[in-house]
Amino acid sequence: MSQLSQALMSEATFGRMLSDREVSRFSPAEIREAIADLVAQDKMDLANALGDAGISLYPESEDILAMCALLAESRQDWTTAEEMLAQLILQQAGTTPVATWQHYIRVLRCLCELQSAMQITEHALESHPENPVLMAELQSLMNLLGDSHAMQPTETRH
Repeated sequence: MSQLSQALMSEATFGRMLSDREVSRFSPAEIREAIADLVAQDKMDLANALGDAGISLYPESEDILAMCALLAESRQDWTTAEEMLAQLILQQAGTTPVATWQHYIRVLRCLCELQSAMQITEHALESHPENPVLMAELQSLMNLLGDSHAMQPTETRH
């Protein structure tokens, strides 16, 4: 267990939370590790609070954005997950891995934004051409959207 997660759990026994100042002594990677520790121990409230502190301290950290997106997904807070993943993809500046795209597409599906999910899948395929996971996602979305996708402007289709 990380030093940060131990400190958080210790403070929580007294009904307190570490201040942003105390949390700021830790790097984004250490905060990510502590969040993972807390999730593994089913301390979701503490994990979410630490995620909130982390995002306020390090709003452009890929580690923090990824963990906060996963936390939001676990709460089924699709709007927050979509915001975190969109920001994460911007931070990754063209180096977004397939797993991140998968999460983003899943979140868009959960928001019932199938057309956006289709466009994101097509965009992801530009970076990861013929990836079998993304290709299957594309086929699934095409099946769901049916003729409505064919009516979209051709410049958004590949």
